[in-house]
Amino acid sequence: MRRLRIAIVTPGFVADREEPGLAAVVDLVERLALVHDCQVVALRHPPARPPYTVAGATVRTIGAGSEAGPLGRSAVLARGVRAVLRLHRRRPIDLVHALWGDEAGAVAAVSARLVRRPSMVSFLGGELARIPDIGYGAALGVGGRWTVATALRLGDVVTAGSSTLRDSVRERGPRGTVALLPLGVDVTLFRPAEEPRPGPPTILFVGSLEPVKDPAAALRTFAAVARDRRDLRLTIVGDGGLRRSLEDVSAELGVVGRVAFLGQLPRVRMPEVYRSASLLLVTSRHEGQSMVAVEAAATGLPVVGTRVGILPDLGDAALTVRIGDEDGLAAAVARVLDDAELATRMGAAARATAVARFDLDRTAAEVLATYDDLVTRGGARDRRS
Repeated sequence: MRRLRIAIVTPGFVADREEPGLAAVVDLVERLALVHDCQVVALRHPPARPPYTVAGATVRTIGAGSEAGPLGRSAVLARGVRAVLRLHRRRPIDLVHALWGDEAGAVAAVSARLVRRPSMVSFLGGELARIPDIGYGAALGVGGRWTVATALRLGDVVTAGSSTLRDSVRERGPRGTVALLPLGVDVTLFRPAEEPRPGPPTILFVGSLEPVKDPAAALRTFAAVARDRRDLRLTIVGDGGLRRSLEDVSAELGVVGRVAFLGQLPRVRMPEVYRSASLLLVTSRHEGQSMVAVEAAATGLPVVGTRVGILPDLGDAALTVRIGDEDGLAAAVARVLDDAELATRMGAAARATAVARFDLDRTAAEVLATYDDLVTRGGARDRRS
């Protein structure tokens, strides 16, 4: 495999390797940069600054921030395309890869077409989602629908992080190959505990405290299950706009003192947080993949949650219910807590699935193989399983 020059277009990127929030994306870029010359074009965040190096990649920031509306979106797209064209003029690029399929996807697909290079668009989140009551999803707006449609129409390969999202992508009839290619996790860092976990039984919620994650449902589910389990605890990791209201909800439910709000934690602490829990609870209304479920699985933690993202892909490692079914969530959580043999089997299945399907080395190798296919053979192997 010869060394390629790859333009990676993304809505944002980290300014520091240990900055929280994009760990799985940064891990992937770092693996890719070991093999290829990776040039990251960050459209909105961080603010504009001179090029810098992080995770082995050179990062160029557009600094569009919160520019919104048709004019703002047009400016972001135009500036992103110009940035890729400038990279190509300085030294020809071999391929353009978008991480996220709306603005980044449109920029990557259009600029690749202009320089006559192949493009790859990875759908990772809410690009196809439309949830009006919480204002979530790119499909809510004309601009979001246009950028996604452009990426699907022009992209040579479109990837998705879960079979749920892959199926949604296929329904849109993209021109190029559709591949199931999730973000991976370092299974040597996220690994099961060597000794049994001490302390009281604990439900773990990890995610931004925003409506799409529905953390209030996690609190209500916990309260329902904890009614007859006085030693049960809930740990909430993450921060966001709902933090204060969630504290009020915990008071209304009478579970203050049994719920710990830990805020956003450094990535280095997360493996131990997973290992200290009895199960992971996912209450999201939408997930493109759900990296927290992947990380939990890698540590051998049973997963209970709504049928979103990769949760259905976890098989025996997860119990899933329809979105919004809080009674079903409570019943599933109680079932895992009350059946030690089931919890053990789910934990073993979780670890095995993570190692077999979500190991970072494997998923990065799949991306590298797709690059090679696109550049050297003008196509991609059909990874549709």
